[in-house]
Amino acid sequence: MSHARFPGCWLLSILVCLLCGPVVLGQDASSTQPSAQPPVLPETEVEATPPAVAAGPRPELPATPDFGRGILDGTIFDAPPVQGYRADSSTSGSIIAVPEADLPATVNVIPRDVLNDQIVLRLDDLVRNAGGVTRAGDGLFGDRIFLRGLEVGSRDFRKDGFLDPTFVPRDFQNVERVEILKGPASMLYGAGDPAGMVNLITKRPVRERFAEFGFTFGAWERARFTLDANGHTPSGKLLYRINVAQEDADSFVDFDDLSRTQVAPVVTWLIGDDTSLTWNGEWHRHRTLGFQGTPAVNGDPLFLPPNRFIGEPANDFLNTEEFRQSLVLRHQLSDDWWVSVGGYSLFYDFPNSTTSAAAQVNPDPPLFVRSRSDVPFEDEQSHSAIANLAGEFCGAGMLHKVLAGLEYNYFDSSSRFESAVITDPFDVSNPVYLDPAATPVFAADFPVFRQQRFGGYLQDLVEVAPRWKLLGGVRFDTVDFNFERNIGFGEVETQQGFDRVSPRGGVIFQPLGDETLAAYYSYARSFSPPGGGIYLNGDLSPILGESHEAGVKALLLENLSLTAAGFHTTRQNDAFNVQSIVLVQVGEVRSQGAELNLVGELTDRWSVIANYTYTDARLSDPDPRFDGRRARNVPFNTANFWTRYDILSDDCRTLGAALGLVYLGERPSDLENDLFLPGFSRWDAGVYYRRGQWNASVYLENLFDVQYAASSINELQIFQGAPFNVRATVSYLY
Repeated sequence: MSHARFPGCWLLSILVCLLCGPVVLGQDASSTQPSAQPPVLPETEVEATPPAVAAGPRPELPATPDFGRGILDGTIFDAPPVQGYRADSSTSGSIIAVPEADLPATVNVIPRDVLNDQIVLRLDDLVRNAGGVTRAGDGLFGDRIFLRGLEVGSRDFRKDGFLDPTFVPRDFQNVERVEILKGPASMLYGAGDPAGMVNLITKRPVRERFAEFGFTFGAWERARFTLDANGHTPSGKLLYRINVAQEDADSFVDFDDLSRTQVAPVVTWLIGDDTSLTWNGEWHRHRTLGFQGTPAVNGDPLFLPPNRFIGEPANDFLNTEEFRQSLVLRHQLSDDWWVSVGGYSLFYDFPNSTTSAAAQVNPDPPLFVRSRSDVPFEDEQSHSAIANLAGEFCGAGMLHKVLAGLEYNYFDSSSRFESAVITDPFDVSNPVYLDPAATPVFAADFPVFRQQRFGGYLQDLVEVAPRWKLLGGVRFDTVDFNFERNIGFGEVETQQGFDRVSPRGGVIFQPLGDETLAAYYSYARSFSPPGGGIYLNGDLSPILGESHEAGVKALLLENLSLTAAGFHTTRQNDAFNVQSIVLVQVGEVRSQGAELNLVGELTDRWSVIANYTYTDARLSDPDPRFDGRRARNVPFNTANFWTRYDILSDDCRTLGAALGLVYLGERPSDLENDLFLPGFSRWDAGVYYRRGQWNASVYLENLFDVQYAASSINELQIFQGAPFNVRATVSYLY
């Protein structure tokens, strides 16, 4: 992995210069007299929590010395920790912690307890918990999803608020919670997607000393070892935490397997009661065979069994590796004002060689020619610096929660892509793997793909009356874009600049004067520069978006909430995959529909997550192949249900069981809508037992062994779901 193009010392030098200011500023601010009636910040806590052994009390653990309590007990930038399935507030939709009823948007929060109960090991296991989220289907870039009918790629993911555009499939061992923002995030995060974005919030050091050892095993010889350990120095000024995961497994697909390793240390230095400095590191390696799906045979997307491998075991591989680190300083300027300054660096690569079906040449027996895609090298890096100032004040008789910030991002990529065809007919019904020679078709070099973004933003959440709140914000971004490529017809260089203003506005009405019931409306615009790849339509254009959303949020019980929302989103110059990294920018995608989300606790022992979404997503383009077609992989109807009931729960033991349903309706397999994937219903279950510090969980997936198509790229690359399987986790908290 080459890092030479961007010296690592740049980020640290910039960060050191930025960090000096807030501390000095805080000393001055502390001597300022407060106003006559100063507003009081809502009490918040740091996001990370010790690992739960299950529902019920945890064993008592030795605490750290009482130092730095002010900063550890929470800042305005941290949402409170979550026990159970429902979060009261989030940060991804506003950067600052805002109660759910005060935010004119939909943010699905998936806490650690949900990840544990469903034994989530990959993003595909997680999306069921957020309404309107479906798999995009990709053998190379597995974390792509569809969000309310619009595709969201890895470059629209964030980690702890920093841009995290890795293509390496994400591991959740060091993740505390996942927040999925529906609708444009450009006002806060700059160039972004109108569908929304995904933010992974990682575990942080806490006061307790503990170590949790885990072992996950199950179908296809899965063996996953994990460690989550937390501690501190004798003075309590230095806290540390480390998460480790080592996983090896076969697959329900013939010849495919997985090996991945993650090491993620975090260190927090409590400089004082009002100041902390946190370094967060992560190294992750993920290696598989790079399965590219099964083709539809004679128009039947489920003709082949889900275990059929269409590639060549002697040739295919997908090796990915990444390293990231961040350094964040937080300082309390006064009772009502906080500042956060941080830097982030990410390096990753994913060399690969994969084989997939290219065309059917005979119906019986079903013979196919195949294509081979080779990426000898793909080195990418992303670096960010973010500074935020947030607080509260009273002005013109109204309470204001204000955020002002700056963000800089540098992204650099260098890669080569080679394509070949294997003309020897391949019988997919009776495969013989001889690794035949492939005839080169074309090669593409992308020596430079570079973006530099700089943006400034301002946001204000105003309580204009006891029942009315307004949210307004605007961000200005300037983006420099440089793209050099050669696809066999000579070198082509594109140098473009974008200057964009991204506004957002919303209104919240709370008729009962509290968070029990709220109605809202929001409007937002977004933009994103074009990404890399091979474009069939030639000229590149920025991706523009516009979104309207209106809904109602209700607290049905003390810890059970219901959200109902209607949405209308358009995205112009959208880029869709035709095959692998071959892209086409359609004129416009319009997605509209309605969504319901129910999450929380019916009783102290009974928890539930349920959602339903109706989505009508269609393309509009001068090309008749795409005009009026439905968006790929997006059904009209999706529904998900998951509920857990603890049969026994006391100070010593917990015994629980869960049942879940995933439903996806019929949906197009490709952009041209030539083939539709059939709808399916999949039932899952869970069993849980805790005794003291021992914890055991069992997750049963696809109880009735249904064969189904989970997603696709086109009719030649269909990704079927796993047959019935079981995975279990045993852990010990010391």
